[in-house]
Amino acid sequence: MPTRRRLLAAAGLAAASSGCMSALGNDDGDASGDGEQSVGGSGDGAVRLERLSLQNNHDAGHQVQLAVEGKEGLLHMGTYELEAGSGTTVEGDWTGTTDAYRVNGRLDDGEIRSAGVTEGVGD
Repeated sequence: MPTRRRLLAAAGLAAASSGCMSALGNDDGDASGDGEQSVGGSGDGAVRLERLSLQNNHDAGHQVQLAVEGKEGLLHMGTYELEAGSGTTVEGDWTGTTDAYRVNGRLDDGEIRSAGVTEGVGD
C-alpha cells in the first residue's frame, strides 16, 4: 500500500517553478501515459484521501480552479486565490471514504489538467 506521504504528493497541486501544473500530467492531461491506476495490486485505484492541499511556490499570485471526482461523481469544486508563497488545505467530503479519486485543476487561464490520485505512486 502506498505511504501517506506519497499519496499526498500525488494529490497535491504544487505550483512549482517551470511546471505549475506538472503534478497533473503532460499536455494531454495523462500523468501516466496509459490512464491506468493501480494500488497494492487491486487494480481499482481505491485509496483513502485524508487531506488535499494547494501550494503556490511562485513569486506571483495564482488562481487555481479545482475539482475532485470519485466513482460516484463530483465531490468538490472550488476556486482558490493563492498569494505568492502561500498554500491552503482543501476541505471536502472525502475524508474517511475509500474511493478512486481523480483531481482536475486549472492554473489561472491555462488548460485543465487531470490525474488520478494514485497515478505515479510506486513507480
